[in-house]
Amino acid sequence: MTIMSGMRCPRAARVLLAAGLLVGAALPVRAAGSLTIQETRLHTPPDSHEPQRAQVELRNTGSDPAMPVTILCTFTGAGGAVLDTQTASVPEIAGRATAQAEAIYYGYPRASGAACRLAEPR
Repeated sequence: MTIMSGMRCPRAARVLLAAGLLVGAALPVRAAGSLTIQETRLHTPPDSHEPQRAQVELRNTGSDPAMPVTILCTFTGAGGAVLDTQTASVPEIAGRATAQAEAIYYGYPRASGAACRLAEPR
C-alpha cells in the first residue's frame, strides 16, 4: 500500500496500515544459524530424591536479539536408552550475548547423560 503525497487516505486504511506496522514490529526475531549451544552439563545431586538438571549455555552470535528460544533436552540412561525429553526456554538472548537455561528431569532411573538441541521455530 502506497500513500501518495496530496492524496487523502481513508481512516480505515490508515488504521489497517498502522496495525500492520505494529504487528510486524512485534514479531519475534530468530536469525537462522545465529544461535548455538556451547555446553550442556548434567547436574546430579548427591541426594537421589532431588531432580537432575541439564544446564545449558547458549550463545547468540548474531547482532539481532533472538526470542523466544526453546531448547529440548533428552535425558539418557544406561546404554543410551532415552528416559525423557524436557523443554527449557529463554525469553530473549541479546545480540552477541550468552544465556543459560535449565531442563529438569524428575524421573527414575537416574540419567547418565543429557543432550540438548534447539527446537525448530514455529
